[in-house]
Amino acid sequence: MSGCSSTQNTFASKIKAESEKNLDLSQQWEQGQKDVKKGQELLADGRKAMDKGNAQIREGEKLMAQAVQEAQKQRQAFQSMASSLTGAQNGKRAAAIVDRLDDIADDWEDADENYVDGKELVEDGNTNLAEGQSETEQGQALVNSGRTRMQQAESAYQQRTGQGLVEQMHLEERPSNF
Repeated sequence: MSGCSSTQNTFASKIKAESEKNLDLSQQWEQGQKDVKKGQELLADGRKAMDKGNAQIREGEKLMAQAVQEAQKQRQAFQSMASSLTGAQNGKRAAAIVDRLDDIADDWEDADENYVDGKELVEDGNTNLAEGQSETEQGQALVNSGRTRMQQAESAYQQRTGQGLVEQMHLEERPSNF
């Protein structure tokens, strides 16, 4: 028997084949199976979103820390260079110091922008983390309710027939002595 059969031998297919009287249980079990599958997909998606969010948070925090260090470095360089401006002996030297101050100010602004970018990345990460947690919770709830639905269908079937489906399937597979 190949693993690619078109009809799965599930609880639902077995009781559908028996009779119409248990069709409601078959449908209940199939809906439970669909819920479990959808729940597992949500769990996987949620985990991916949480992983992405955590990575974004780590990267954003790293970027923010680097930006703080760089901004502090540029601030100190600016203050040091600005204090040397008062000792300039001629216009050419003063212009050179002002040009250097302008470059330092640009680097300082870049550091400030990197800080904002890092902060936005952390915010995006927190959003993805929250969405992932929500998807994970929804997925787990669907898996749980789907399994419960399937178990209820199997239990109801046992009550109606007086035996479990697994027991019945084994009885039908034994050769008859008649």
